[in-house]
Amino acid sequence: MKRISLVVLALFLGLATQAQVVKRDTSVLLKLPPDISTVARFKAKLVELALQHPNMKQYAVKKQINKYETNIAGSAWLNHFSAAGNLNEFTIKGSSGANQNNAFFPRYNFGVMVPIGNLIKIPNDVKRVRAEKKLLETAQESDALSVKAQVLELYEEYAANKQLFELHLPLVEDALLNYTQMEEKFRAGDETVSIELYKESYRSYNGEMAKKILLEKELRQSKLKLEEMVGTTLEQVLLQI
Repeated sequence: MKRISLVVLALFLGLATQAQVVKRDTSVLLKLPPDISTVARFKAKLVELALQHPNMKQYAVKKQINKYETNIAGSAWLNHFSAAGNLNEFTIKGSSGANQNNAFFPRYNFGVMVPIGNLIKIPNDVKRVRAEKKLLETAQESDALSVKAQVLELYEEYAANKQLFELHLPLVEDALLNYTQMEEKFRAGDETVSIELYKESYRSYNGEMAKKILLEKELRQSKLKLEEMVGTTLEQVLLQI
């Protein structure tokens, strides 16, 4: 009776193991470029795509706004110039008499009125918007460097997680092989394989599977973070280099 129970346990564990067969997920195990030059081009493409992210495109809009503000500030002097025309019986008739009275009734009037404060304000407004343009360019360069560093850091994180995941797969396969062998011997009634040894092989296999799941999770997360930065999948990036 005890022997039957042990066999049933073995069958149960065997069925449970079938659902945990080691599979290589190609969407996770992306084949990265093998040579240094191709890796360099791959990284450069990642940075290039990251710099086209909508967060970076805002600088083009801000520069356009600054251009409008520069034009407005520079044209502020025109607000102090005025021009006017007179319509009267002399200018309408256009007679010789009108010409005699032009000294008293000019056809056009021009004037300039500049508040003293604007002699300081307008030039400084122009300087301010120009300084804002330089500040905007500096901020764009700083953000570009930050994006580049972040993309390269995320790439290294993904590459390291990928390597750790690949290195762990053989350990899972070995644990599975050991468990399978123990299971076959146990079912065959091999006296060298006790129930404790059989259970230990199963726990060892489950432990390696648990590590695999965690490593795969970290790998997927690092891949998603990198793809979020570049705005597309790594598979698509590889096709572009």
